[in-house]
Formats: sequence, C-alpha cells, structure tokens
Amino acid sequence: MFGYVRPRRDLLEQGGFDAYRHAYCGLCRALGKMYGFRARFLVNYDMTFLYLLRASVRCPGEAAPCWCPARVCGRKSCTLDSQGFAPVTACTVILSYEKLRDNIRDESFLRSLPYRLLFRLFRRAYRKAARAYPDFAALCEEQLSALHGLEENASPSIDATADTFARIVSGCVGDIQDSNLRRPMEQVLYHTGRFLYLADALDDLKEDCEKDAYNPLRYRFFPSDGALSSEDLTYLTELTDSSVNLAGAALSLLPVRAYGKLLENIVFLGLPSVFCAVKAGKFQAKESLWQKKKTINDHTGEKR
Repeated sequence: MFGYVRPRRDLLEQGGFDAYRHAYCGLCRALGKMYGFRARFLVNYDMTFLYLLRASVRCPGEAAPCWCPARVCGRKSCTLDSQGFAPVTACTVILSYEKLRDNIRDESFLRSLPYRLLFRLFRRAYRKAARAYPDFAALCEEQLSALHGLEENASPSIDATADTFARIVSGCVGDIQDSNLRRPMEQVLYHTGRFLYLADALDDLKEDCEKDAYNPLRYRFFPSDGALSSEDLTYLTELTDSSVNLAGAALSLLPVRAYGKLLENIVFLGLPSVFCAVKAGKFQAKESLWQKKKTINDHTGEKR
C-alpha cells in the first residue's frame, strides 16, 4: 500500500503510540496466522488505520506478548483480536494483490518480472480472502476497471480518478451491518482514500513525467519538469485539506469507545504532516515510526 496514513509521532502520547504499535504488530501476526508467513510482509500503516477505525466502536483486543520473527529476542507486544482483524487482513490481501496486478499492467515485461513472481506467490491467499469477502473483491475489480479506463483515456479529471479509488477504500467496511456505524466509517474512509490518491499522485509526479506514465496531475495542471506551480500546488493542498476535514467530520459522528485520540491524531495531524512532507519532497514511505524523528510542520513545511 501507500504508507501515508500514519500518526504524528511527536504529538502523540506514549500510551496512544503504544496502542498504535500493538495494533500494527497485531495486524502483522493476524496476516501470518490467516494467510501464511509471507502475508506478514503486506502489513502497512494504512490498514492499521482501518483496524483502529473498525475497532474504535467495539471492545478492542488486549495486548499480549507474541512471537515476532523480526526481533532477536522473538517477543513483542501485539493486539490479540482474531475477529476484529479478519476483515482487515482480507482487505489487505485483496488490495495488495490488485496492486501487484496493476504494477504488472503498467511495467514492461522485464520490469514486471518481480511483480509477476509475487502475484503467483499470493494467488492462494487472494483466493481465500476473495471467498471470505466476495463483495469487496468484486468492488475492487469494478472500480479498478473504471480507473484503468480513465487512465487509458488520459483523463484530466482529479475528481473522477480519485473517486474510483476512494470507493474501494470505503468498501473496506461494507460488511458492517449496522448502518449507523457503517455510513460514517464509509465517509471517513472515502475521504481518506481521496487524500491517499492525491498524495500518491503528487509523490509520483516527477517519476511519472519522466516515464511518460499516467498521472492525473500531468493532464490537469501540465507541470514543468515534473513539478507543479505554486498556484496549482495551493489548489491541490486545498483539495487534500478538504478531504481531511470531511474525514474528521465523519469521524466525529461515530460513537468512539476506543482509540479516539489516536484516530484524531492520524486524521487531523498525521495526514496534513504527510502531505507537507510530500510537497517538500521529503516523504519516505518506509520511514520507521518506532523512533522519534524530525517531522514536517503542518503549515510551514519547516522541520521541528
């Protein structure tokens, strides 16, 4: 996935960050238990946010020491919540598999060989996840097909392309029966999905211009040397700010019982900080959250 949905580590209380870390490690553990060891490599910040959102309206699992293959001592605290992680792991596998399919489609045969290998390795896991959540798997195929059509026609519409991806993200809670919970969650995820798409488009703009690959920002703004003008960047920032505000408004409609401050930190502080880093060309998708590091100020872009 993208790795853009993460908390502001420096503005998060220690207890809140511990809860985030436990959920992240719990997702990793659940992926391994449900879809095999290699599925652990699919764990990401974005799907951790999905778990926190879903678990916020129910009683989340307790944290307990678990075996961790990435630690020398082999033990790490993680959230134990098999029922809560089941739909999140399925969405993670399905989305990752579709991402591999998309990479194969976009690259030449030789460049796509690593993706083709991974595509085969995760085929069984994908089929298992698709059987468990067929509606979400069908939604992904439908919306990605629509997105590919827009890409083939070099669509300059930011709204149309971002909408197709946002619909996929909002579908991650389509299995929730209580409409009073599902509808606000869908709106949180829809607007977070729009943010994700726009942030990723800006992050990849220079590379896409060099490769002559599709990027809606290329056809909407006509960037120079892979960079947007200050006016265009201001307009794009307003769009992402609107998505953040709408996601936050939908979050306030949920009867949050757990992870409330953590979710607010991610939406209102984490997302703007990430976009600031993307604009400054300093975003690193693989940057570790486990250590305190310099971050980007939400408004000025200066280091704090």
